Amino acid sequence: MSYQGLYRIILILSFLCLWVSTRISEDWENGLGLVLILSIGVIHGANDVRIHLNKSERSTKRILSFILKYIVVVLLGTVGFFLSPQITLGLFILVSGYHFGQEHFEKYQLPASWKNNLFVAAYGLLILLMLFKINSSQSLNVINEIVSMKITEQQLYYALLATCVILVATGAYQLRGIPLKTIAKELLYLAVIFIIFNTSSLLWGFAIYFVLWHSIPSMYTQITFLYGDSNQSHVWSYIKYSSLYWIASLIFLGVLYFFLQERTQFLLTIIVAFLGGITFPHVFVMDKMIKKA
Repeated sequence: MSYQGLYRIILILSFLCLWVSTRISEDWENGLGLVLILSIGVIHGANDVRIHLNKSERSTKRILSFILKYIVVVLLGTVGFFLSPQITLGLFILVSGYHFGQEHFEKYQLPASWKNNLFVAAYGLLILLMLFKINSSQSLNVINEIVSMKITEQQLYYALLATCVILVATGAYQLRGIPLKTIAKELLYLAVIFIIFNTSSLLWGFAIYFVLWHSIPSMYTQITFLYGDSNQSHVWSYIKYSSLYWIASLIFLGVLYFFLQERTQFLLTIIVAFLGGITFPHVFVMDKMIKKA
């Protein structure tokens, strides 16, 4: 399957998710969103060991060493949300923005430079800030609870505006060799994502983007990197290798939801801290993979 075919499927699934949101309550949206994020979303980082270490490097010692370092970074990132929430949340948003943008534009193989880094980071930040601004009442409650300070909707607006300016300025340079038809498709994708965020709750909107628009294309890229192509047998091999992480994430989801189902705000805070912890080492691994490809 080509990237073009993959994004056709993503568009179809996106509108299916929008239809589902008209048929279920917000509580069900949040529950389904958590299932998607902590299963498919988490699984897309389950092969980081294999991606980071070449086949010749996969000795037991190197694997255990990498896993130990990975766990330490995850724990430090998670704990950081409670020890220094302002700094950790800021880093998480910046790193996540860079990661989302880098993964999305990797298929175009744009020339590496600081301008490209700024462009992909601005794209990813646009996605996140657009989600936060559209769902400002929910997002600001979560953000202000984490950082213990007052961030306003106006500040979100100015941050979004500045990000748009940077994106347009850097994009005019970085995308100068990309056909106008392709750029039009990218604008269409942004419009669809805007519609998703505008018609969904904060958690459901993020889940649709994170799973469909980020995790699935990322898994496609990873499978191609690991196996050379993305045929059915390779997809199943990737899933089987990730099955332990799948089960662990579902157990984590079940326990978390059981104890915190009446405390939605605190539940979202814990989810953000957990995702932040696993994001930091994953971004490092994927950055290395993209530069190898």
